[in-house]
Amino acid sequence: MSDRDAPLPSTWIARDLYAGPTQAQPGVLKLDANEGNPPPRKLLKDLATADLSKLREYPDARPLESEIADRLGVDPARVVVTAGADEALDRVFRAYLARGRRVVLPVPAFEMMYRYADMIGGEIHPVPWTDAFPTDDVIDALDDSVSLVVMISPNNPTGRTADASDLERVAEAASNVDSGAAFGAMVILDHAYVEYADHDLTSLAQRFDNVVTVRTFSKAWGLAGCRVGYAVASPEVATVLRNVGSPFPVAGLSLAAVRAQLSTGDAALKEHVAAVRAGR
Repeated sequence: MSDRDAPLPSTWIARDLYAGPTQAQPGVLKLDANEGNPPPRKLLKDLATADLSKLREYPDARPLESEIADRLGVDPARVVVTAGADEALDRVFRAYLARGRRVVLPVPAFEMMYRYADMIGGEIHPVPWTDAFPTDDVIDALDDSVSLVVMISPNNPTGRTADASDLERVAEAASNVDSGAAFGAMVILDHAYVEYADHDLTSLAQRFDNVVTVRTFSKAWGLAGCRVGYAVASPEVATVLRNVGSPFPVAGLSLAAVRAQLSTGDAALKEHVAAVRAGR
């Protein structure tokens, strides 16, 4: 058995486990999870008229994937709905990272990136991000031991952003890495907070076969409790991401809630984003 195929030490299970979200206490504002404002009450009325037969059927995410694709102007074959952005990220790590391989991660960063790598036995290569996105330093960190590069924009926890030039340069450099994959090293564009940013790089990312964009309905759409996110990638990569996940990851009512929110259009989304900004 090779080192890559060897099982991870069982001690991982016993150490540094994720404690889960904190519970709000009376008189204390709960800000650590970055939850958005509640959605409009009309959403409850929409769900009250939902087709009850959907509760006995296994949920079908394809209608939502088609609606997301329409909004983004891409082929539905590029969209994979997941149980929150967390599951989309987990799928990418499990599909494209192997034990002993490296992940280039500008830091500080979303803590779950470390855990996804740790569970697989990968190694995080941190690159300090203190001002502008450290494109040159990220590219300098690339070698044939790298399988993944992570770009979180807007960054969690700092709010800093990468621009189109940053993504283009990193994606092109990563495509030249001899990672064992046909397209080089995979670049994850974590766009969980993109609705609060000035620049949306989702469309640009579709030019590159080695870029997966991860987005969510948890933040700007105010639906964190529904646990619905999605990945946007080349059709080939999207197929891989489907294959490494469960067939029915999102509950039918969650899918219905997201579709109802999408039907309200961009004006409602912009109002929600503006209200969150004002409250901050």
